[in-house]
Amino acid sequence: MRAYVLPAEGAAPAFAEIEVPEPADDEVQVRVTASSVNPHDVMVASGAAARYMTYRYPVVLGSDVAGVVEAVGDGVHDLTPGQRVFGLVRELVAARGSFGELVAVPRDWLAAVPDGVTEAAAGALGLAALTALRCVEAIAPTTDEVVLVNGATGGVGSYAVQMLVARGATVVATARPGEEEKHVRDMGATEVVDWSTGDLAERVRSMQPAGVAAVIDLVNRDRGVLTALAAGVLAPGGRVASTGHAADADALSGFRTVNVRAEADRAAMALLGELAGSGRLRAPVTRTFRMDEIDSAFAALRDGALGKIAVRI
Repeated sequence: MRAYVLPAEGAAPAFAEIEVPEPADDEVQVRVTASSVNPHDVMVASGAAARYMTYRYPVVLGSDVAGVVEAVGDGVHDLTPGQRVFGLVRELVAARGSFGELVAVPRDWLAAVPDGVTEAAAGALGLAALTALRCVEAIAPTTDEVVLVNGATGGVGSYAVQMLVARGATVVATARPGEEEKHVRDMGATEVVDWSTGDLAERVRSMQPAGVAAVIDLVNRDRGVLTALAAGVLAPGGRVASTGHAADADALSGFRTVNVRAEADRAAMALLGELAGSGRLRAPVTRTFRMDEIDSAFAALRDGALGKIAVRI
């Protein structure tokens, strides 16, 4: 089958013919119709993910998957050939991926695509929506609480804003004026703060003098920077969720801190499908590329495109 692969250490990604992946026990073989690009995919493609992943070449790139069940391995009884599914590839070994005609993944990484959800939308859920869900679960917002989403314009941020609003929270989102601000307001943000001018913590405090109940930070990898932001904006007893592993429990004594990793399980994937099918979660796809334009999709992501960038396989 044809796939977009990293053929060897130090090599550039390229299209190649590789063996068809067969489903093992408790796995599902999916004929891929749609995907999207994530910052994680760029890191794997560049080799930068080697600091936390083991590479097994050739590495098929791509994390998000939507398509049709082609075959199932022993132990899979609730998904059948011909059924539409979505999900992701999520493991610490870089080997299989979704930028190919077929992929075989564990059953727990997939969920059925609800009626009314398009292929492009299903292919853009996966990693970003799961990460957003884990962030929201980590801070557990209650109705009318105010939450700051730092990094709201990307895929994870776009989903997180929607999930928070669906739970009754009020969202303060970071975005620059213009298209970025319009995007986060379309996702449901009530207040928008320009992160590019002045001190972000001071600007948030000027909007929310009593502080915010929680922060979802999708930007910082520097613990000191996130500590200063959280300490400056949180109300007593506040919570912090970080995807950059920058939440420092010792430095933020008195606050609840969680460094989030998007672990997939069957219940989480089913919940994402339910949210998408009910209309409470919409894929924020702003651009779409063909499979043979994946290099351009990566470039658009690096340039800071809004929302999600979809790929037609």
